Amino acid sequence: MPSMQPTDVQSQLEHLRQLLEVPFWKHLDFWIVLVIGCAGAFVSFLAWKQAEKATEEAKEAKVAATEAGRTVKLQTMSIELTEVAQKLDRVQPGIKFNSAKDLFNETSRRLRRVMAPFAKHAELSTTIETVRDALQSTQASLKQVRPTDPAKESEAPDAVYYGIEDNFATINNCVADLLGLVEKESYDFGEDDAEQ
Repeated sequence: MPSMQPTDVQSQLEHLRQLLEVPFWKHLDFWIVLVIGCAGAFVSFLAWKQAEKATEEAKEAKVAATEAGRTVKLQTMSIELTEVAQKLDRVQPGIKFNSAKDLFNETSRRLRRVMAPFAKHAELSTTIETVRDALQSTQASLKQVRPTDPAKESEAPDAVYYGIEDNFATINNCVADLLGLVEKESYDFGEDDAEQ
């Protein structure tokens, strides 16, 4: 490496001193870097705002999808409850024990299945518990009218009907109450929004 002469070093130092005496904002490269940096910060800010907006929209979409799913489930429950109520309306004098038992088993199974997802729902839980109590009472009354000899069941043709009719009517009334609450829950009347 060639050695530098003291005059070369001195001229280099003088050139460096002159560069440092000029304020940095008077250099063109400073302004270029500043403009690029500011543009980058602005673009980053816009991207952040868009991401924040997209996150908020995603949350709103999730809430809407959850509410739509809940409404569909409630409407499905409403249809099931209506079908059960219609079957219970058909309990007539002359019903045989096996028919009554089959009707009870189907009714109990369907009601328990549609009520299970809403057992802890604030608005429905009390009525659901009432339906379950009515099912237990009906099961007990059905056991009481079980014929000891199925061949002799025709000797008292309405014994099964009169033994279960009251309990089936209670189930039907409880189902009607539950159906009304489910219909109320599945439609947004704006009452909940107004209270908040």
